[in-house]
Formats: sequence, structure tokens, C-alpha cells
Amino acid sequence: MGGIGTRYKNLKRYKKIGEVLMKYGFTLAAEKLNEKGYIPKFVLKIKQRQQLTHGERVRMACEELGPTFIKLGQIMSTRRDIFPEEIVSELSKLQDDVKPFHFEVAKELVEAELNTNLEDSFKNFDPIPIASASIGQVYKATLNNGQKVVVKVQRPYIKKIIATDLDILFNLAKLLDDHLDKEKPYKLIEIVEEFSHVITRELDYSLEGKNLERFHAHFKKDANIHTPQVYWDYTTKKVLTMERIYGLKVVDHKNLVRKKWDLKHIAGLSTECFMKQVLLYGFFHGDPHPGNIFIVGPSKIAFVDFGVVGYLDKGTMKFITDLFTAATRRDVDKIIDILIEIDAISMETNVRRLKEDISFLINLYYNVPLNKLNLGEALKKLMETAYTNKVKLPSQFTVLLKAIVTFEGSMKFLNPEVSLSNIAKDFAAKLYLHKYSPKNIFEATREYSEEILYDIRYLPKQIRNLLKRIESNNVKIQLEQIGFEKLQDELNRMTNKLSLSLISSALIVGSSLILQNTSGPMMGGISIFAIVGYLAASILGLGLIISILLSYWRKK
Repeated sequence: MGGIGTRYKNLKRYKKIGEVLMKYGFTLAAEKLNEKGYIPKFVLKIKQRQQLTHGERVRMACEELGPTFIKLGQIMSTRRDIFPEEIVSELSKLQDDVKPFHFEVAKELVEAELNTNLEDSFKNFDPIPIASASIGQVYKATLNNGQKVVVKVQRPYIKKIIATDLDILFNLAKLLDDHLDKEKPYKLIEIVEEFSHVITRELDYSLEGKNLERFHAHFKKDANIHTPQVYWDYTTKKVLTMERIYGLKVVDHKNLVRKKWDLKHIAGLSTECFMKQVLLYGFFHGDPHPGNIFIVGPSKIAFVDFGVVGYLDKGTMKFITDLFTAATRRDVDKIIDILIEIDAISMETNVRRLKEDISFLINLYYNVPLNKLNLGEALKKLMETAYTNKVKLPSQFTVLLKAIVTFEGSMKFLNPEVSLSNIAKDFAAKLYLHKYSPKNIFEATREYSEEILYDIRYLPKQIRNLLKRIESNNVKIQLEQIGFEKLQDELNRMTNKLSLSLISSALIVGSSLILQNTSGPMMGGISIFAIVGYLAASILGLGLIISILLSYWRKK
């Protein structure tokens, strides 16, 4: 982040953070800031608040330090694999609801962003915000064509405030990482980096508009899903204008019952929509709390606020699928192999203890009827197991788990007996048909073929590079007891394949030399020895290719 000059410009903010850290008992962090000259020594004499739990102190410190730290706390609340349940539970209480800023400030910002007077852009603009959060607030308005919209306006100077706090957080994380337990499976700097990416994207309202359009592209043919339209002529990085949704929130049980709508049916539609987001498209609403889901008809729902979304790349999707498959088969060893493959298990993880904990979890929930399974509770226990055993899960996976828990909680307002896992049973058949449709099979085959061709093309180059590094004594080999036999088998297979390729190459070269010799038995003017050599090389080459393909498919 910023250099020394930038950091010392923020001494006033450092002092405020130091005071709050001392007030809530985080003396080590405050002392490190003092050692580096960022806060004066008298700050260390501030009296600490007593009779608060560790989780309460973290939450209250975030609340007192403002928008950046509130957002950071919300991100931390999704990482049950990193933080203990006591802290996560408290941080989950953080509300992104702050005092609104004046309408005149919002008007000035909108006019500057749109480069026009408010009266020229909008037929009507309600000066009272309908929602106020740490990054921006939302107003009701009407466009000149009569279209009812909501306008999201970013707080003034919020980008500068967050940039300052991020610089301080990066600096503080580096200081603490040098003095905290070196054996922990994560670094504070990594958490700040993840947070920096999230909040930087959230500051760009045009990205939220693009998220909305991507969501619309996925569900435009689904009559049960309505997506708000984005009005790009009135949208910038600091102002977002979109269609106003008229409907009832899932918490408005009284009015939903008054309309005599089938709430179980609506809960089913909502859940199927969420599953499609995750399992079909790998792009899902990251914060599906009750305020972000509207019921706009007896068989129609709408998701709003796409500032936070989750993305599942192919690697993460494969990890989730493999993990789920291994769990359903109660194959604990396979689960451990999957975690090792993605570097989730640290050197300090007790693998035997981890196996015992995973076996306990699987047996605890395996025979529970689907309609009685509390998925949110099961996922929380999974994250607690990861934390206890120092297993670091992919960040997008933890975002997904947080979204699932939040979404299931939202659906309880519509149907207290709702079970994501029960509905998943019916959805699984649709997913299977989608996955094995001719279009998807063709696409998967094309991707696999490209990967195989790439591997075959670059294998000789990789072997040459490896041999050069071995020759120059520039190869470091680290052996672990775990999986040593598998490593030995893999090396044997690689050696055999390399030997076959060398023999095949030698046969081709030798046959080519014999081809130029006119002595010896001939067939059609060509030496029989050359023909036999080429034939043998072809058989060996074909066998080698088949062996590589079979090995690739087995891994897949």
C-alpha cells in the first residue's frame, strides 16, 4: 500500500484506532503501533473496558471505528474456518446501518456524476432516503419518462476514508504477523488483502449494475424470476439507478398471508433459483438476507442489491462436487486427499484428529432425514471443524457457505419447515439432465481435448526444463511421509512413459537411417527393417498416447 509519507499523513486516524484498540483490550496491536511511532505513548494508558467477552470487544471496536471496520467485521464473520465461533457470532450482529448524510450533499454528488441538474434528469426525487448504509444510501425517484426507480448514492469521501483505513490495516497486519503464532494456517495480511478486493469492488456501483445484468441473462427466460433493470444513462461508479421493485419482503408475513399466497410454493421457487445460481452458473447473490428478497407475485420473486456476489471458478466447483461426492460415500480418506490437493491442510494439522472429526460429522448427519436436516447448523459445524484443525478453505467456498446459511434463514420466514437439502433432492435430477445434455457434453469434451493436446505439446519442453534444472543442481525436493508410496508409483509411471517415448524416437531415427540404405531385404523399394522399425515406433507411440489419455480421464 502507501509509502511512509502516506502513512504519517494519517497519524490522526492512527491515534483514533490506537485509542479504540486500547479501550477494548487489544494492547499488543496498540503497542506495536507505538513502537513504530504511529501513536503517542499516552494512548497506551487509556483505561480498558471490563466485563466484555472477546467477541463483544471485537464487534464493538469495529462499530466504533466506522464503515471500513464494520465491513471488515462482516467479512470476518464468514470465516468460521479462521476465527472461533464466539467471535464469528458477535461479528454476525454487525449492522450496516448508519446515520444518513444530508440530501443537499447527495444532490450535489448526483449532479456532478451525471453532469446535469437533478431536475433535468428526474421528474421527481424524494429527499428522504429509504435506506442508509456505510458506503451509500438509497432514494426513491421518478425518471422523466415516468419510470419509477431507486437511486443509490455513494457517501462523500468514502473512497478516501476506506483507502486510509486499508493502508493502516495493511501496516498493522504486517506488524502483527511478525509477532503472532507462526504456525497458524493463515496470515492477517491475507485477510486484509481479501477484504481489500471485496470492498474495492463494492465501491464501484457500475460493477453492481453489471452483476444485475449478468443475473438477468441467466434468468431472463424464467417467468418466476424478476430482475431490476439498470438505467445506464443515470449510472456511474458513484451513482446507480435501477428499476424500483414493488413487492413484499419475506419478513412481511402478515401481508403475505393476507394475500393468500402459497408461501411454501414461493419458498420452493426461491430455493430452486438460489440452487441454479450456485450449481448451474457458479455466480450467486452473496448476501441473500430477508431484506434483499422480494415477493412480487404469487409465483414470482426478485433479488435486489448485488453489491456482494460470489463466483465459483471451475476449480472451486470441482472441489465442492468432489467433496460432496466423497461425503455421501463416507470416504474420509478421499476427503483428506481433496483437502491436501488444494493445500487446505497446514503442516500443523493433526491428520488423524481431522479424520476422526470428519468421520464424526458424517455419521452425525448421514442418516438424518432430509426434511429434518438443518443445513445451516451442519455447515457451521463443518467450519468449526476446519478452524479447530487449522484447515484453510478457499475464500469463495466460505462466501458460499455464508450465503447458504443466510438464505436458509431468509426462507424460514416463508416456511419454518423449509429444508434446502430436501428441495435439493428434487433439483438433483434437473441438474443431472443439465450436466449431461448433448450441449454440455460436447463443451466438456472440447475442453478436455484442448487440455490433453496442450499437455502433449508441452511435455517435451517440461522434461527438458526439468533435466536442465537437475543438471544445474537447481532442484529442491521436499519429501513428506503422507502419500510417499503414491509419489513413488507416479515416478515409476513417468519413467516408463519417458522410456517408451525415447525408444519410440530412437526407432524412428534408426528407421530413417536404414531407409537410405539400399542393401538387405526390400519391399516395394523400401527396406523391410525400416518398415518394421516405423511400425514398432507407431505401436509404441499409440500405446503411449492411450496411456496418457487413460491416466488423464482417471484423474478427472
